[in-house]
Amino acid sequence: MRYCKNCGLLAPFDAACCPQCGAALPPEPAAPAQPRQAAPQYGRDAAADDAAVPALSSWATLGALLLFAVPVAGFLFSLAWSFGFTKNPARRRLAQAYLIRTLLVAVVAALLLFWVAVSSVLTLSVTPYPYY
Repeated sequence: MRYCKNCGLLAPFDAACCPQCGAALPPEPAAPAQPRQAAPQYGRDAAADDAAVPALSSWATLGALLLFAVPVAGFLFSLAWSFGFTKNPARRRLAQAYLIRTLLVAVVAALLLFWVAVSSVLTLSVTPYPYY
């Protein structure tokens, strides 16, 4: 909205002169350019996700999987490589995947063992003893 410099009337946008006194209205002041705010980004940086990770060779993958198959040493290597004791990101991802698989198998085995133990205890407690 513009004000008339002569009488102080608030003039409409489309008026070229003041409706009350007829004086020419000053030009519309240019609005300062509003800086655009960047859209909020949630989660991880997209540029970091797009970075290509070179894959391990077939022999390096086979060697790492054979190393993981050794019971204690494989678990220790998968822990070490998962938490950053390697500079190769492909090896780190392979170790993380193996560690997750190992932990899932351990949880399923523990649940099965618990189920077998509870069912055998319940079976033994319900079975009547023969009286001779």
